[in-house]
Amino acid sequence: ALAGLLYAGAFLGLSLYSLGINSVSVKPDREKATLVRKDYPWLIGATVSGGIIAPISLMFGLSLLSGFSTSLLLNLEGVATAVIAVVIFKESAGKRLWWALACMTLAGILLAWDPSRGEFNLLGPLMIVLSMVCWGIDNNLTRHISARDPIQIALIKGLVSGATSLSLAYVLGMGISWNVNIIYALLLGTFSYGISLVFFIKALEGLGSFRT
Repeated sequence: ALAGLLYAGAFLGLSLYSLGINSVSVKPDREKATLVRKDYPWLIGATVSGGIIAPISLMFGLSLLSGFSTSLLLNLEGVATAVIAVVIFKESAGKRLWWALACMTLAGILLAWDPSRGEFNLLGPLMIVLSMVCWGIDNNLTRHISARDPIQIALIKGLVSGATSLSLAYVLGMGISWNVNIIYALLLGTFSYGISLVFFIKALEGLGSFRT
């Protein structure tokens, strides 16, 4: 439910922004950047991996790990993205970038590992790793449509991902408490999943998956 609300917030926030842009006298020329039919396989793959599987896995992982440990494991998204970019999509990479990724990953593992806690719950880290791999796939697929309108991409992704996750929550009987936390989740989604995604897509266009 929370994963769905975050993407719903991204959709609602960007929708309000688009309405505001369209209401002013000077409108941006985005006709050339509109998605076309050949773009949709990339968008569908990115939405399923990064908009549905990844955030749900992240929410389950967060329920089993602390925010501190999870934040350190988030570095694995960069590793997964880089490996997929180089091995599958044949992007070029220098030794310095590989060394940087190795140092980030090793530092995250060393800081997150706390043997004093006794029993180690493997499921939590595995769910976080799964979400990072899925976002790595998402990043590489989105790279192929990053020249298109990033707001249109984020709107579609937010609508489909939000509706799917919320529908799954309803079918599985995970009730949603209609209180002020809904507003907080939507606002968080507007910035962390909406505006953030727009900036990220623009970075993908200029830098490529590996360096982004």
